[in-house]
Amino acid sequence: MKSFETSSSSLSGLLGLFRRRAPGVAWCLLVFFAPLVSGCNYYRGKEQEVSRTNLNMLAESKLFVVHQGQAVWELRNPHLNGEVLEGTKQSLSAPVVRYGEAPKAGYSPRYQLKDKSLVLNIVHVYVSDAQAGAEDRVSIPFAAIRQIDLLEKDSGKTTASYVFGSLGVVAGTFVVLAVIVALTKSSCPFVYAYDGHEYRFVGEAYGGAIFAPAERNDYLPLPAIEPENNQYRLKISNELKERQYTNLAELWVVQHAARTQVLLDQRGLVQTLVAPQPPLQARSPGGNDCTAQLQATDHKAVLFDEDVPGSAPNEVVLTFAKPAAARHGKLVLHAQNSLWLDYLYGAFIEKFGTAYNSWAAQQKTQPAETNRQWGLDQHIPLKVYVEAGHGWQLAETIPTIGPLASRDLVVPLDFAGATTGQVRVKLECGFMFWEVDYAALDCSPNVPVQLDKCRPTSAITERGADARAQLAADDTLYLSQPRPGSTVSLTYESGLPTPAAGTRRTAFLRTKGYYEHIRDFQGLPNLPELYAFRKPGRFIEFSKEKYRATAQEITPVLAHR
Repeated sequence: MKSFETSSSSLSGLLGLFRRRAPGVAWCLLVFFAPLVSGCNYYRGKEQEVSRTNLNMLAESKLFVVHQGQAVWELRNPHLNGEVLEGTKQSLSAPVVRYGEAPKAGYSPRYQLKDKSLVLNIVHVYVSDAQAGAEDRVSIPFAAIRQIDLLEKDSGKTTASYVFGSLGVVAGTFVVLAVIVALTKSSCPFVYAYDGHEYRFVGEAYGGAIFAPAERNDYLPLPAIEPENNQYRLKISNELKERQYTNLAELWVVQHAARTQVLLDQRGLVQTLVAPQPPLQARSPGGNDCTAQLQATDHKAVLFDEDVPGSAPNEVVLTFAKPAAARHGKLVLHAQNSLWLDYLYGAFIEKFGTAYNSWAAQQKTQPAETNRQWGLDQHIPLKVYVEAGHGWQLAETIPTIGPLASRDLVVPLDFAGATTGQVRVKLECGFMFWEVDYAALDCSPNVPVQLDKCRPTSAITERGADARAQLAADDTLYLSQPRPGSTVSLTYESGLPTPAAGTRRTAFLRTKGYYEHIRDFQGLPNLPELYAFRKPGRFIEFSKEKYRATAQEITPVLAHR
């Protein structure tokens, strides 16, 4: 079974267009004018676990830049031979010199488009010892490898740059309003974190919590945030045609061992990760091999776009190695719901026409379980199953998290009933509703950490009002951001002791709230089509119908590029 498509060229072109933030014909204009866009490309360094698996995987396709004290050189033809990383030592070639240092944490330098294949292929390896051999051969003991930094594209900053460049405006943080409204139909509060230089867009809060009954907690990782004098700074803004109501905004700071990664699960529980291992295999029911897409966070995502009959959901089954004594583990995902899903929801509610506001008012009084069940029936959340000796068991249902930024997610798994040396996990959602860029399983036990739940020390709105009372607790007080341009600037201070050697901090923004769309649709409601959405799986059928129609519309444009 192959990926759903009207032609091979239209599939890659269409997915590319929608992943660059827009539905339909609007992107035809950008296709034509792409050579004129004056945006910039940015990259950043991402620390990787120092493991034999990572070294072997990276050595197959990446360029190793080795740092030994003040010396920097290339390691050509790297390969791990037992406990030794071997290769040929060469001076930095001229094109590499410019990228001979990995960016500092939180900083994203620019690269030229012509250098893309070079920059995004570099791995910086920091070592304490290297032994010279004959004819420029060099051997690096595995124990001497201190750190590995992989260069990757900073998609959020690059995308914003191209948007601003195409419009000919100065790249201010909050001027994206008109662009996002034009290119996406719905979203949620935008979150920006101060990285020591500027505020960076890091994600969206309580995605999918449309209308008050759907109010929920959200735990957003903040990898970009950097404190100044123990002060953490954030902004939450309304940049769309929405009314946003935030009940709570806490900064959770976790202090933990430097070699340990920390994530919060869907219930806000701390999960520690020591040695996440990517899947041995990842396949769809139709036989498509997705293993390569899930090995690293590299924007080569599983799109759940296979041609599955009727209204059945798409799925991918992952197989992981299981340590002999392991009975529990933690699934790590880097994922986001797709812009295609966001577009579909906008197309769905547009069918209400002038009756939309009446329908929206009714949703405010609808029991939360009713709408939650409808979303489940339409396969909108990402479902995670584990095979634990009694068939597939549902481990977690992940709500939508916003389409403009992917994030790290963690799901605790119980596979005590598994009888083999492997763990099988199934990811399931509707046609093109989610994108999963990375998956791994960590079977290490949770280790102790220090957790500080910080209330805002200041919360100032764009009008200068103090909003601390509205955001300090889960209660009946809400920060109302009723119009585009509403912003609250937040400051937090952690009471944790200064991190000792061998420890570091990871921060998360815990929010709780909901939002409502502001729409002024015209025309009569399309009742026959709206009634059809009462049927489970109708949203999947709708997705395929819209995909066919849009592919037919855009294929001629792609053919003439």
